[in-house]
Amino acid sequence: MMKSPREMGVHQPFIVLMACFIARAAPAVAQPISINNAGFEANPVASNCFQGFIPTGWTLYDPSGIYDGAVDAVGGLNTEPGGPHFNNGAPEGDHVALVFLDGDTGGGPMGLTQVLDRVMEADTQYAMTVQVGNIASGQGPPPCDVFGFFDLDGFPGYRVQLLAGGIVVAEDANTMAGSIPEGEFALSAVTLSVGETHPQLGTPLEVRLINLNTIGTPEDPGIEVDFDDVRLHACHRTGDLNSDSFIDADDVAIFVEVLTETDTDPSHVEQADMNCSQTTDALDIPRFVTVILD
Repeated sequence: MMKSPREMGVHQPFIVLMACFIARAAPAVAQPISINNAGFEANPVASNCFQGFIPTGWTLYDPSGIYDGAVDAVGGLNTEPGGPHFNNGAPEGDHVALVFLDGDTGGGPMGLTQVLDRVMEADTQYAMTVQVGNIASGQGPPPCDVFGFFDLDGFPGYRVQLLAGGIVVAEDANTMAGSIPEGEFALSAVTLSVGETHPQLGTPLEVRLINLNTIGTPEDPGIEVDFDDVRLHACHRTGDLNSDSFIDADDVAIFVEVLTETDTDPSHVEQADMNCSQTTDALDIPRFVTVILD
């Protein structure tokens, strides 16, 4: 039950003072949501080699039915710093997931998807990050050298999607296309802010990693996209910093104390991060003021 500002004993001059306050940063951590085999380390592959399989914990996303496990395949790649695949190796661990489409170029997207053991919740902000890789052309060492040289120049495009109940609710739709150098990874970020209502509330969350399979050129065929280090965090903020079911003057006091670093209680620090930025600072003030005046 929420009290009015008058019932809370919160005076307008104090609110104005709070809104003008420039706070020092204090660390805050959003709640991680578990993703099975998020770093693709569950299926070991020989050093600097690849292998075709559907990674543990993931299922195939193949709306056009082009998967054949050979020239249109998913799998794992063990990539070490220095190449031949990625200059700095895998962003996390030793392995990355690959989505390789050489048999049906332009025949439709394909990738990996995973339904999570969590549902969409109200008043929650979600933040997902995925490392997206543009693999370099090259040839692996023995025993992978039997496959010969792969011309992997170019980039076929990608999508990183967050779904709820099978419906895409947020995505990175190839925003880094053309900006990921050959042999490098770049961080894709997807965010979603859910209010009190949403059509997909209570439905299972899902993450999806897609090779768009965009047609390239003979010089830049754009065949493979690689993925690694999939992370999803949920941040739930109501303004009830002390969890007593009321938003009142006590919460205002805690909020100010967290900003001035006189209250370092981890629960208070986390809940005071009103914009779910993983840092509690002056940027959280407008949202907190809005909540207590609502």
